Amino acid sequence: MRFSIFTIKTILKDRLFLMILSFILVYGFIPFFSYFSMRQLQEISITMSISLNSFILLILSLFGSIYTIWRDIERKYTFTMLSYPVTRVNYIIGRYLGFVIILLIITLINLGLGAIAIKISAGFYKSQLPIMWSNIIVAYLFSFLKYSIVLAFGFLFASFSTSFFTPVFSTIAIFLAGNSIQGIYDYILKESDKTSQFLKGVVSVFYYILPNLSAFDMTSYAAYSIKINSNSILFSIGYFFLYVSVVMCITVLIFNKRDLK
Repeated sequence: MRFSIFTIKTILKDRLFLMILSFILVYGFIPFFSYFSMRQLQEISITMSISLNSFILLILSLFGSIYTIWRDIERKYTFTMLSYPVTRVNYIIGRYLGFVIILLIITLINLGLGAIAIKISAGFYKSQLPIMWSNIIVAYLFSFLKYSIVLAFGFLFASFSTSFFTPVFSTIAIFLAGNSIQGIYDYILKESDKTSQFLKGVVSVFYYILPNLSAFDMTSYAAYSIKINSNSILFSIGYFFLYVSVVMCITVLIFNKRDLK
């Protein structure tokens, strides 16, 4: 727990974090930009609000491992901290949970600002669709879960990397693959009859190994007030806990064997 609190304090004081956090000021312009859509102000403002939250969380999760694990190792902070009676498991898990708490706080702030922007935009032109706040809340929280998975991969790559760029670019690759794997899987296995069995097998393997991040995208459900199946919510939450647990276990195993001197 002490590493989580320490992580929160250091991140809140970081200049780059404050610069990224300043993106939330863009929420003030959402009613203005959505006004150009003429008759879909409500739908566009909901989409823009959730997309802005996703963008901020993406930047934070990509650089999360740099702020914590990689920087601690490079500056020999890790060696000093681990000289005290603490385990490497506590260090990794504490650092990760600290950054996850930061992501959750930012998500809740964005949700509050997004709700104000949506309410203002919806007041300019009344939509035929009702505003389903429950769907909007689910969309924001699922974005938080999505980028917590991305952050876990950043920690995994930082646990063995000696380069500044490896955790960032490897995490970007996982993010892109995780967002596209569902579409590739559907096309190759369900719609294409000309694909070889070998390629289908390869795609299937990657489909089950890579994180399916598209399962956490609820933007269309929030924007167009589409009812969300409760079973899909529970399945995605269970998938999140299972996937993060596996990734963090691998991270701890690698970090335990790393020479930090």
